[in-house]
Amino acid sequence: MITKKNIIVIIIVLIAIPFLPLLAIAGGLVYAHIAGTERSNDGFVFKLPNESGFYEITADQLADRIDDKRDDNFIIIDIRDDASFDAGHIPGAINIPLNELGYRVFSLDKTKDIIVYCFTGVTSEVACQILVNAGFKDVVNQIGGIKAWDYAVETSDGRINI
Repeated sequence: MITKKNIIVIIIVLIAIPFLPLLAIAGGLVYAHIAGTERSNDGFVFKLPNESGFYEITADQLADRIDDKRDDNFIIIDIRDDASFDAGHIPGAINIPLNELGYRVFSLDKTKDIIVYCFTGVTSEVACQILVNAGFKDVVNQIGGIKAWDYAVETSDGRINI
């Protein structure tokens, strides 16, 4: 049974629908103003995620984060194939090839930042989107991939190549 109250609610919703995009934009601008330039105590600048819902980090920023022994709240994932990973990867990275990410995503800790890289930084964007779609909130794409990594790499047999 449709009551007078139901009709009033329907009318209010129909009137409000055209304004929802404007409210979303306004809310986004307020959030950007509040969080877009905040600094943590350790000097890292917090940035808003891009339109796809994940963040980006440079190779230099990742190297700094790895060197910071106080920061262990992240997992580095190399999404390249096994042979590429074995030949050399960012120290501390785990190998989850892109074609396995869909079913291995559930073994990852959602409370940690997930930093993803590939060879050039393009395919890792796809992996980041998979992680965001799976409900991960702190997903980070390493810009430029292993090609942008000017630091030592570790091989699967434990050697460090500079």
